Amino acid sequence: MVESNLLQGGLMHKGMRILAVLAVSLLPGFPQAAEQWEKDQIACVQNQLATLGISGVSPTGKINGATKAGTEAIRGQYPSAAGLALLPKLSGVSAVGWCREIAALQPALRRFMPSAQPPLVTGEGGQGSMQTRLLATAFRDVEQFFQSQYGIRPASRVDVAGAASGEVLTQLAVNLQRQRGRSIARMKDHVTDNCDSPSLRYGGQAYRNQLLLCWPVAKQYDKGWYSKVYPVVSSIMAHEYMHHVQRELANDKVSTGANRSQAKRGPAWMTEGTAELVEARWRRAKLGKGKSFAELQKAAHDHPKTLGGMHGWGSVKDAHQYRVAHFAAHLLAERYGDQAIMNYWRYIGQGQSWDGAFRAAFGESLSAFSSRFETLRHNTAQAKAYAAGQ
Repeated sequence: MVESNLLQGGLMHKGMRILAVLAVSLLPGFPQAAEQWEKDQIACVQNQLATLGISGVSPTGKINGATKAGTEAIRGQYPSAAGLALLPKLSGVSAVGWCREIAALQPALRRFMPSAQPPLVTGEGGQGSMQTRLLATAFRDVEQFFQSQYGIRPASRVDVAGAASGEVLTQLAVNLQRQRGRSIARMKDHVTDNCDSPSLRYGGQAYRNQLLLCWPVAKQYDKGWYSKVYPVVSSIMAHEYMHHVQRELANDKVSTGANRSQAKRGPAWMTEGTAELVEARWRRAKLGKGKSFAELQKAAHDHPKTLGGMHGWGSVKDAHQYRVAHFAAHLLAERYGDQAIMNYWRYIGQGQSWDGAFRAAFGESLSAFSSRFETLRHNTAQAKAYAAGQ
């Protein structure tokens, strides 16, 4: 990445060393690839509109009046489709949302989504290795979880790489990038900052079009290793996949070269806290592991940093801060529902401010919730009442 805007934070799970990282750089040095991704999304919408019988639309990859009129006609024909209703007008940036939401109308329309093509997945050891099998299975399982749990099938593609070495992971990532276009500048610096060589911990990074994972080096990568690490790797995959979904719902899949990615998506605590929330949902539903309300509150109880202090770049750093962010997201989800969590990024994708999107999704201001949270994380009775909608 030419512009190295990385939001980084450590995430420690009991009994294991884990680092979870959201890489939010804009990749402004990727103009050719970004232009092609935009064209692919526009062509998806045009193919869908033509299939639905909208006249004058052909898959050129360029927006014209007929394409714009067609999307608004479809919006009018399906007034109960909440995803369509929350989309901004069609543009090169929002085409990814239109591609996704039109596909949600009819299964046959999914074939036009770029994500209908399987991702490129590669692990240290090459194709057919146990590492690659692990990544492919974890990605597929998490992808299906998002479809069944949240009804979300992203239209954009992400490729996946994983290794037990930061240097190896860098090379795998760059090789995948070159298959899509130009590689990202200074990739080694970003990856090796968070994945050692050899790696002694688990970790993840989410970029616009890649998910990168690392795990501790092992003597053997066999079935026993696979069974041991799958729960951890799949949980990290769920966390990073949520960042993929956040970007797409926020229409942040195409770099404009001017906007800051994290600024589009909201406070760091919201971005990381909801990724932690989804990871927890995954662990409970698929692995039978989860924490009680009391445990979540206790983990967020003592850290001096407030939500207001976890808004900006790099402000969610250590494990305790992740727990604070998680409990805040948990309270919002319990009170307003998981769909409201997802809709927050849909409102961001409309171009609303952080506070405007927060009010639209949850009915209260960002500052009011942040202030109220300081009481909620210390007072169990009030926290439970808030979660219950009282």
